[in-house]
Amino acid sequence: MPDPFFQSDKKRKRPNRSGPSTNRETTRPRPYGKGQKTKSKHVAARDEELSSGAEGDDGAVDLDSMDFRKGREEVELDDEEYIDENETAAEKRVRLAKGYLAKVRDEVEAANAEQDYDAAEIDRELIASRLQKDVAEAHGRIHLFLAGHLSSSTVHFLTTPSHLPTASTFTSRYIYTSTKRGAIIRHTTPTLRKAGKPFGHAQADREGGHQGEILCLASSEDGKWLVSGGRDEIIGVWDVSGDEPRWVSALKGHKDAVTSIALSPLNNPSHHILSASLSRHLALHSLATLSVIDTFFGHQDSISSVSSLKPTLAVTAGSRDRTCRWWKVEEEVQLVFRGGGKTRENQRGLMPEERKERLGGGWTEPEGGNVNVNELKMDRKGKGKEFVEGSIDCVCMLDEQHFVSGGDSGSISLWHIGKKKPIFTQSFAHGLTDLVESSDISLTGARWVTSLSALRGTNLFASGSYDGQIRLWALDPSLKSFAPCSVTIPVRGFVNSLQILSLPSGTISHESLALDRDEEKTETPVAKTELVLVATVAQEPRLGRWMRDKEAKNGVLVAKLGLDDEGKAMLV
Repeated sequence: MPDPFFQSDKKRKRPNRSGPSTNRETTRPRPYGKGQKTKSKHVAARDEELSSGAEGDDGAVDLDSMDFRKGREEVELDDEEYIDENETAAEKRVRLAKGYLAKVRDEVEAANAEQDYDAAEIDRELIASRLQKDVAEAHGRIHLFLAGHLSSSTVHFLTTPSHLPTASTFTSRYIYTSTKRGAIIRHTTPTLRKAGKPFGHAQADREGGHQGEILCLASSEDGKWLVSGGRDEIIGVWDVSGDEPRWVSALKGHKDAVTSIALSPLNNPSHHILSASLSRHLALHSLATLSVIDTFFGHQDSISSVSSLKPTLAVTAGSRDRTCRWWKVEEEVQLVFRGGGKTRENQRGLMPEERKERLGGGWTEPEGGNVNVNELKMDRKGKGKEFVEGSIDCVCMLDEQHFVSGGDSGSISLWHIGKKKPIFTQSFAHGLTDLVESSDISLTGARWVTSLSALRGTNLFASGSYDGQIRLWALDPSLKSFAPCSVTIPVRGFVNSLQILSLPSGTISHESLALDRDEEKTETPVAKTELVLVATVAQEPRLGRWMRDKEAKNGVLVAKLGLDDEGKAMLV
């Protein structure tokens, strides 16, 4: 029997609303009518105005009888322009493809209007080549072999005496240069003159900025966004579409200095960026949401360089772990490519693998069968000093399946994602140097490769070191090897960054590069675009001060690469 102490006289169920009204029901609002308060004068007057305009025989408005298309011109659609409401996705793709083909056909016919011939077969060939070119450009494939047609280079140097530049990036409007003082310097691209005051460092009267050194820069090709990374572990986002740069936000996610940033130029409407740091991980950010999307781990040492053509693919260099990693961002998969190969003086390429003893016992056999270790030792005598790659410092993606890397052994390696070892290696790409300046001791070493850059869609790429030259390289049409070009760009100092872009002709004025106008007028044919290389040159390396060249000048080198007639015809 329940205890009467815990019993209550209150009803547990709610009263029936259909029954007699209670105190709770009297508080509920009722519709206007009996028992309700009368409307106020203002509410009554407003209702009377509305009813006078909407009711009655004279002022009645029937929405069904209104003609909303009155005053519009009727446009008759052709059969090709008519769009069915029940059109499927496949039919839509076919319709858009037909429209694109018609547009390309009209452009080809307009281009051939001034010619004497008008053959249908030639038009079909031109249209097919145009479509292949558009597809190759959209996917970043190598389709233009321009490197063999380089003929000259015209150089202009922009000095920054009190600043040690670390990186640079350029668009059709400005050239941006970051320094170890934490500032970003602007130069106008057409005139190559300094523009405005330096920005980028945090100030009391200015919102945003970096604390300390700025180590890397990246910009969008449309010239709207500039992204910077520094020692303060943040990624600064700048809106540079106006006359003055505006700080947008600081993206966080790294626990150490940000060493490299890649803003993918292809299929990147949301402006996704990839950033690497000394904290050994890769981060994917979005400028649309100003947030971190994902982080990727795998390297055993600091990531010194990242390169990307699409936001879904990237390649990184892991410094002392001697690996390059190919990242598939969407699938969260990484492919590991191990470097650390040996090179020897007066020898081209890597040395063959030798028989080595395992830590757990036994011997590893090299490719191709058994090799006598004693014979290898005898063959090495008198053949020069061996150099082992101890660090991979820079990488550059060439297309969806190939990339190049450079390290402290002075070798530039060409990689394919289908092989774990480099398919081609250029040993001592920038020569040897004396490590000790003494007459009693002779110690030589390879000049390490400090920077790499490639022109998208072509077989041309460049490498920088501190040997006094920026070297240009040409990929073989088979994409299995490369060779040096006949054109080199002289410059003294450490080349901390490189960038090659194709800009519309006339972007950089001839007066800025001191070109001969008569020579420019006689050149035929006239290309629609021109090749421009921008290099950051300093007295010391970007990430440290291991060496210093006091006779070098700090600044930015701007070089215009000239092509012969056949090379210009490819760009028309």
